[in-house]
Amino acid sequence: MSALKTKLVNVIYIRTSPRALWNALTQPQSTRQYYVGLELKAELKRGGRFDYMHRAELHGRPGAGVEGVVIEVISRKKLVHTFEPKFIEDKPSRVTYEIEPMGLVCKLTVTHDQFPEGGPTLETVKEGWPEILSSLKSLLETGEALAIPRNS
Repeated sequence: MSALKTKLVNVIYIRTSPRALWNALTQPQSTRQYYVGLELKAELKRGGRFDYMHRAELHGRPGAGVEGVVIEVISRKKLVHTFEPKFIEDKPSRVTYEIEPMGLVCKLTVTHDQFPEGGPTLETVKEGWPEILSSLKSLLETGEALAIPRNS
């Protein structure tokens, strides 16, 4: 299967409200806690910037993060943006967050697709998404993100 046809889909159920989940996905004070220290700077409108900035060193490059452009926003329901890591050389891929309320729980589906053929992003994010989403779930349900040891 070619990288352009590869689709990573992660589904997680979180005991939280759509509002709290949306805020955790889009607010810098939240993302820095669960998204490997990256702080989101975003303009939540079509064509707006969607950049994860690192205040310390990540993958050997100070300030490296992820840059993107917002493709679609439906507040508390759906967010789509491009995903271009700055700590490796690759072309942009695409990330889609979909929030589905289910009583006291939200179903969060994160789809990462449109990977450049032969690029390193796919291999880099395969393990990253489960770690990030597990930490997000912990943050929203317990108030503390997970401290997952990084293999360097």
